[in-house]
Amino acid sequence: MRIILAFILAIAGLTGGATAQVSGSVDFNLFELEGLTTSRVFLFDEGYSQQYGIPVPVPFTVSVPNRDEITLIADGQPDGGAFVKFTFATGEPRQFVENIQVVTATIPMAEDADDPQMARLQMAVSLLQDRVFPVAVQGFDNAVVLAIEIFEFEGYMGVHLIGRYSDPAIGPMLLRLTAHPNPGRPESYLTVANINLALVPVTDGETLRRSLSSQVANGLTYLPE
Repeated sequence: MRIILAFILAIAGLTGGATAQVSGSVDFNLFELEGLTTSRVFLFDEGYSQQYGIPVPVPFTVSVPNRDEITLIADGQPDGGAFVKFTFATGEPRQFVENIQVVTATIPMAEDADDPQMARLQMAVSLLQDRVFPVAVQGFDNAVVLAIEIFEFEGYMGVHLIGRYSDPAIGPMLLRLTAHPNPGRPESYLTVANINLALVPVTDGETLRRSLSSQVANGLTYLPE
């Protein structure tokens, strides 16, 4: 069965380096911030399409964390072909913290398989490992896949890939790719997140879940149609 990943072969801006321009240095650790974290829910549905002229293949929401110490930049239909992009940065001096992009993908329903859900998850693994990861780390050094795992996202099953690479302008980066097979239709979404390890020192699964981009990806929710 063929997996169609919209725009992926043309994407040049998946990685953090495209937006991670450093204007200075700052003593910052995301996990040491003591301020209150709130969330802003972004709804992508027919109303969004009518307002912005951007087709929404399948309606969904994401919950984006908001902190006083962090600047959020939301970009609908960013350069490179993604559906939407959220970038998190420090104030002044401005430094890149994390970003996450939502990309459209079509993952067949695999109705003829003995276990359709597992077959789709296996397709998602191949999609992330063989097609998305090479594009996401293209042009960067020391790229390596650390783990590929099945996870539960908002009550349904998905896959994530964790990797590392080095950005010459920033330093060590963590890459997290997630695939979210839509339980009701082939039209689905995946996410591509880049994390600046100097400012977000992820060391295990718990700290990864506390990263801003992981909170966005883990909360992606398909809406009933």
